[in-house]
This record gives sequence, structure tokens and C-alpha cells, in this order.
Amino acid sequence: MTACASRSIPSTPSTSTPSATWLPGHVPADLIQHIIIFIQENHTFDSLFAGFPGADGQSAGVACADALPSDPPHQHHDALTPDGATIDAARCSYTEAAASTYWQLARDFTLCDQFFSEVRGPSQPNYLMMVAAQSPIVDSPPRVRCPAFCLDLPTIADRLDAAKLTWRDYTGLFSDIRSVVGRREMTIFDDAAFFHDAANGTLPNMSWLNSEFLRNGDNKSGHPPGSLCQAENYATHVINAVMSGPQWNTTALFLTWDDWGGFYDHVEPPTAETLPDGSPLRYGFRVPCIVVSPYARSGYVSHETHSFVSLLRFIETIFQLPPLTDRDAQASDLLDCFNFNQTPRAPQPLSARVCS
Repeated sequence: MTACASRSIPSTPSTSTPSATWLPGHVPADLIQHIIIFIQENHTFDSLFAGFPGADGQSAGVACADALPSDPPHQHHDALTPDGATIDAARCSYTEAAASTYWQLARDFTLCDQFFSEVRGPSQPNYLMMVAAQSPIVDSPPRVRCPAFCLDLPTIADRLDAAKLTWRDYTGLFSDIRSVVGRREMTIFDDAAFFHDAANGTLPNMSWLNSEFLRNGDNKSGHPPGSLCQAENYATHVINAVMSGPQWNTTALFLTWDDWGGFYDHVEPPTAETLPDGSPLRYGFRVPCIVVSPYARSGYVSHETHSFVSLLRFIETIFQLPPLTDRDAQASDLLDCFNFNQTPRAPQPLSARVCS
């Protein structure tokens, strides 16, 4: 199947200046032309950002090891555990020194402290909420890719196709969606194309990069028992590639984590919606989200309630796409994280850490 054609939004860097008349909720159409969702793994807000200035973080009281001894249980029933921590080793918080790259990004750009995973469960249902605004599952099946596990759900890729916008799933987030399997926009286990496209200014309008799907994915994503230090270095590699590429001036990158992973978090997830019988359906535990863009507010902590479908709402808002479900139609749009009147931020390359 051929790649979708691009609409009039160009893939070349924009040299436009911010509109002086921009108001929150109204995005100048030429300023954000490329959106990247970069997914790391299995941490709560309190595990990574307890004590961050101005944020609603609370330390678990014990410093996390760089690499936990095992992967904490984090299926749906585990997500009902008060405070989230499902093993003693996960009732912990990283210090600023132990998560220094993520803290630097949060200080330089925008950090969301009320950003919730969508489902009180593990990765797969939350991935589905990220791309389809619905999930028929609350636990991850043993195999999560077609043909072993295939779903027929409309996704944001369908909306992008209909609008003749370009997209690419660089590491396999859509690999359980039957309609896109086999398309050349899909790559599994290999991020080489991402770095090639970032360097050459050929990133599409919409990109997804999930580090856990790569070889050595635990260490690249921070998924226990992988090393958080090595995960930060992979994040450095990804974000520096975007910042140094020719499309930086028109890019919004969202760095988020896919689920709480069995770690401690002190905030009880609020109600996302009320079921027909009147019972509340709650979000999953908080996860961090860092907004990296020339137009991201510097040193800003967003206290608005956001979630994974807010990423969909942002995509739909920027590219003027119809929502997929009521869930994303009613979600926040993350525009409080941006100031399109500010002078576009110059790249601020990150330095790799020395990991033990």
C-alpha cells in the first residue's frame, strides 16, 4: 500500500513568527506542523517527579534504585492497589540526581502534574486509548500483535489518512490494528527510520515512537528491571535528534509514560466518566508528561487534568480532525502548555549521563 499524500501543510521548517493576536484555544495553523508522541514505560508522577518545584508531587520516602530487581505487577486488578505500589521496591521515588535528564527537560519546557493514564491497567489498553480513544480490554493479552491479536477499531490514523496528512508508527504502537498491518508507515522493533527522518527533515505530520518495542527495550524505556539512567540516555538521543533536525521550529513532542507500572503515586485517580448504571469509571494512576516544543511554556507546570486521549484531542485540534469517540471529544486539548506568542525556543541539546 502506498504512503498517504501530504496535504498543504509542508514538511519543511517554518520561519514564521508567532501571531501577536493568538489566544489560548486558537492555534495559528502554520506553527505546529509535526507532532511526535514519544513513549517511555511504567512510572508514575511521584516515582519520577516527587519534590519538583511547583508540582503536586509527594515522595514515597524511599529513594528508588536505578534498576528495580523485578517488574512490579501491574495488571488491571493490581491497579486497584491504594497508592499504586504493588511491591515494596516500587514504593519509592527517584531523586532529582537520579532522574536528572527528565528534570532538566521539565525545567526547560512544560511538565504536566495531573496527567492520567486512561485505563487502570497495563500497557495494551492504554496504547489503544492513545490511538483509538477506546479499548475493549483492561488487561494485556499474552500476544499483542496481529495475527495473534487483531482489532478492528477506527484510529487516529484513519482520520489522518482522510485528511491526506502523513503519519508513521516507527516502532509498532498500531501493530494490533488490522487495517494498518502491512502498510509502509508501520515499522516494528527498529527506530533507525526515525533518526534518519529527523536528521533529514522528513518526519511526517504525525509520529509515534515507543521505546519498549525496540531491542533492549527495557533499558531504552526504563521498564523495570531496566535502568532509568540508560532510559534517560535514550530519551536524550531521541530529543536531541528532533532538536537538531530541520523541522524543530514546527514540532511539538510529547514525552509520556504508558502506565503506572506498579509504582507509588499519592493521587487517587479521578472519575473519567459515569457508566449508565451510575457507577464511576476512573482514570488510571498519574504518569508524567513533558511537552517539548519551541512554543512550549518554559518552566511551566500544568495543573489541568489531562490524559492519553488529550494527546488525541491535541492532534485533532492542530490538524482540524473530527474526534473518534465521546472520550476524546470531551478531553482537554493540552493547549495550556503552549504560548504561540513567544519567540520560538532555540534547541537546547541534552547531555548524556554516565551510567554505572
